[in-house]
Amino acid sequence: MFLHCNNTEKEIIFLKAIKELIDSMVNYGMLDLHGQNPDTKIHFKSTIHQKFFNIILLDFLSVTKLCGKQLFYLDALQSICRSPNFNKNNSVINLTKSTKEFVDWLEREVIVEKIWFPSIELETNLSIKRIEFIKICGNISKHNFTRLSGVVSELIKIFGRNHIPLDTEKAFLILGEFYEWFHTDLFAYHSSAIAEFLNNISWGIYEYLQPEFQRSIVFENNEHPRRYHYTYPNEIKNSFAKNCYWDLMNEIRSKPYINKFQVTRYLKMRDSAL
Repeated sequence: MFLHCNNTEKEIIFLKAIKELIDSMVNYGMLDLHGQNPDTKIHFKSTIHQKFFNIILLDFLSVTKLCGKQLFYLDALQSICRSPNFNKNNSVINLTKSTKEFVDWLEREVIVEKIWFPSIELETNLSIKRIEFIKICGNISKHNFTRLSGVVSELIKIFGRNHIPLDTEKAFLILGEFYEWFHTDLFAYHSSAIAEFLNNISWGIYEYLQPEFQRSIVFENNEHPRRYHYTYPNEIKNSFAKNCYWDLMNEIRSKPYINKFQVTRYLKMRDSAL
């Protein structure tokens, strides 16, 4: 089952979903900021918080069928940036920039050097996209090994692309070792950069929708608390989309949880294991 939505309704639904996912990852209950711009770092509250961050990030990098055809959240965000329905005075500019920067970073294929897999007595360099190892580690964080056949198939494909033969038995054997290298080590290293990318997207959504928020909010009294309502755009007729619009406008009444921050550029570049 899926919702029948026009383009404006679809945009609101996806922006609401994306903002919720980012807010559940980038907040002070999940992580702390250390240092000063442009050399800020994040520290997770615990290894459990790091694992949860990776699981929610996996969802953010996955597909949904809510509004019909399968669509990745990031693809939906890129589509919104190309044809925004609420763009006023180029308010979409920072959302477009932050989305492109994150997509480019994720899609880059990098060389991770001298990985040691003791269970199959293999030391190797591995060429892999960042988005690939993030999603693999997210699945390992989320599921018991009995539900990781898709991850095993992905590992076999990646190793094959690197001209390293890997059968199903060996792929299952190295699941824990792959996770140790890429989640415990490399993902932890890159988490500061990932948090900055996500926080910039959240701020981009906030800045993009500010003109629409100012247009739509109507205050009904001057007392405290002030009553208000929103004037829905004519294109939003779907009841669920109206609910998402109301919630989204309420959310962008306040700025994102965490102020904009910058991590050192080296945290965005390094891809060999520590």
